[in-house]
Amino acid sequence: MKRKEVKGSMASINLKGREIPLVYTTWEMKQIQEELGPMHRAIKLILGRNPDDENDTSGYGGPEHLSAAAKLIRILGNAGLEEEGLEPDLTDKKVMRALPPSEIAAAVNACMDTMAKGMASEIPEKKDEGPVDVTLEEINKKKERTD
Repeated sequence: MKRKEVKGSMASINLKGREIPLVYTTWEMKQIQEELGPMHRAIKLILGRNPDDENDTSGYGGPEHLSAAAKLIRILGNAGLEEEGLEPDLTDKKVMRALPPSEIAAAVNACMDTMAKGMASEIPEKKDEGPVDVTLEEINKKKERTD
């Protein structure tokens, strides 16, 4: 599974030759909980574990696991596409059709890495591309410190 940093996201995955940036914010956390349940339960489902017994991995590769993994990839992938100004057009079916079974774990790991980083920091604000007035920036920084 090819992973790389994409502007405006934590990581990306490749689905049938299409680079999908991954983004995780509070909005995506809410969506995951609405679709999969509380985060402690959702994470276990996404990892193919029994939500009632985390040592039970018999659900790995089963329908509930695959569905949870597809939902996670769709949610984080659509967020990344939207942040990049692209159409957030992923569906669970598109994700599962584009993802070979041998790459499920790598895709889920990329999502989990993105979630961990998202919990630790915010997505940087987009700045206008263009000339930078260094003097004006220093003045603004000094104003912020004195306020």
